[in-house]
Amino acid sequence: MARRCAVIGAGVIGACLALRLAEAGAEVTLLDQDEPGQATSKWSFAWLNSNDKAPRAYHELNHAGLGAWAALAPQLGGAAWYRPAGNLEWAATAAGYAQLTARVTRLASWGYRAHMIGAAEAAELEPALKLPATVPGVAWFPAEGYLLTGPLISQLIEAAVRRGVTVLTGAPGQVTGFLADGGVRTAAGQPIPADVVVCCAGRWTPELARLAAPDSQVPLVPWQTPGAAAPGLVVQAGPVTLDGPARMVHAPAVYLRPHTGELVHLEAPDAAVDLHTPAARLRRWAAELLGRARQVSRGLDQAAVTRYQVCVRPMPADGQSIVGWLPGAHRVYLAVTHSGVTLAAHLAELITTELVTGTAPEELHPYQPSRFGT
Repeated sequence: MARRCAVIGAGVIGACLALRLAEAGAEVTLLDQDEPGQATSKWSFAWLNSNDKAPRAYHELNHAGLGAWAALAPQLGGAAWYRPAGNLEWAATAAGYAQLTARVTRLASWGYRAHMIGAAEAAELEPALKLPATVPGVAWFPAEGYLLTGPLISQLIEAAVRRGVTVLTGAPGQVTGFLADGGVRTAAGQPIPADVVVCCAGRWTPELARLAAPDSQVPLVPWQTPGAAAPGLVVQAGPVTLDGPARMVHAPAVYLRPHTGELVHLEAPDAAVDLHTPAARLRRWAAELLGRARQVSRGLDQAAVTRYQVCVRPMPADGQSIVGWLPGAHRVYLAVTHSGVTLAAHLAELITTELVTGTAPEELHPYQPSRFGT
């Protein structure tokens, strides 16, 4: 068993893993250049799902992720952060409706809770909906939901600290290099010896991997260049009145879910922004998303945009998670995925099992970093 573990990245995956490793008896140091949960986890849509994830093995991994959160919630103050409210989705065209129906049929055949329902039943489930009269049916995914990542990560960090985890942030938590005999160096000049270093640093993972193994390959979808696909626009708006949405909604032009503080969280599939998008254009997009949300949901007439942010999503280039030992490095383990919120609790269990027993669970075999070579 790895007795000393350094976990880089205090987002939802790193925080879950630090807690699980400590519960297994490891001495854990959790490092982050910012305060816990302030990067991608803070702005994530935080959708719990295995809705359209292929191949079948990846679907099953994400489906198990839903079960892991359902099991963890009663143990970790889930009333503050766990929202298994279900998800409603519809399409704007006949072709889109056919594709949606086919997806629901496939998911149901895999044992996933997915149904096509009529507009009237959808309105009963979510009275806030303003469904167009032309919608022939709505997909209903009752086991899906979302997490409130702020309260969740606070709970995880508190539980981890009670278990003896050391949390380092700012310069003491910013990793600048790896120790030859195991562990990391920080921007504060402090060596952190460790038997295993687990990198859960999202978009920064390839950069850290190169520090550990200069020839390493950890391909993510580009995020720094103009026009990059990894960044996405997140909008928060409010106040939302009592007749506002209580569930997740995937309308053709806008995605929305409730948020804390009488707010609603909005995203859109066509909001083409990146880290170079001018502020004026971001404001226009934010206003556009709120306008779209008003067209499909009640409770937003008095709402205004309160915040918006370009969030960089860590997206492995082949669409599959990257979980396992980094080739060419001394005991460095990677965990980077676009499905971080859905998978975090389950991955934490699987990775802990591997580090305790020395054997990778079969579920993780397809996601090894070695598939990219060295």
